[in-house]
Amino acid sequence: MQTAADATLVIGLSLTLAWVVAIVLGASRGVLRGAGLIAALWVGGALVCLTLYAGVVRSVADSVPPATADGAVLAWFVAHRSHTATFIMRAVSTVGGTLGMLALATIGVAALVVAHHRGVAVVAAAAAASACVLIPLTKDFYQRERPPMELRLTVETTSSLPSGHALGSLATLGILAVAVVTVSRSPTLRGLAVASAALGVLSIGVSRLYLGVHWLTDVLAGWLLGAALVALGCAALTLLRRGTPAPLPPQRTPVT
Repeated sequence: MQTAADATLVIGLSLTLAWVVAIVLGASRGVLRGAGLIAALWVGGALVCLTLYAGVVRSVADSVPPATADGAVLAWFVAHRSHTATFIMRAVSTVGGTLGMLALATIGVAALVVAHHRGVAVVAAAAAASACVLIPLTKDFYQRERPPMELRLTVETTSSLPSGHALGSLATLGILAVAVVTVSRSPTLRGLAVASAALGVLSIGVSRLYLGVHWLTDVLAGWLLGAALVALGCAALTLLRRGTPAPLPPQRTPVT
């Protein structure tokens, strides 16, 4: 775990340093401006998330904050369980799993294609697919043990870090919310999409803690990786919108 944590931190810091150098050079030469600069800032946001993710992983390896709160948070959820809450949390966790997010992503991407937003659909599909790839890769890389078996309310056989539910839900719900904000002109629909995504991501993450199958740092790490994917999606959408021609103004009929 220590070696994997060190490697993650080195990668995160190296990519962030390379991004800073690229930003400085691009700005000094006038290459980065307008949409290009905004996209570069989104990439920077993704790298910040990746670096914070590396910090969380390192805290687990070194047993320092925030990892020192893992046991207390798990104990709090175990002490506040009830039959009703367990039923709800199991349902939320099921919806927030890989199959649930895959189904939601498929529906969202299909709706975007039907609405002739194919570029946005491709970005949304790429973010969701990237999450599906990252989940098993990162779990196998760190191989962290889950909380004790006697505290779990559902069966899990994979490693603990990061939470696949947290990663997949933030990447999927987040990029779909961004897609709605990008293509819709309705403030109400935009606000509803963002609020629904935020509530869904928070609920799914909490459900994994409640069910005793993840530590707090697993969920935090999953959220940070998912946020990085959404930020990269925002960068791609920024460049996509720059390449989309503005709609022609309506033609006025000359008065005779």
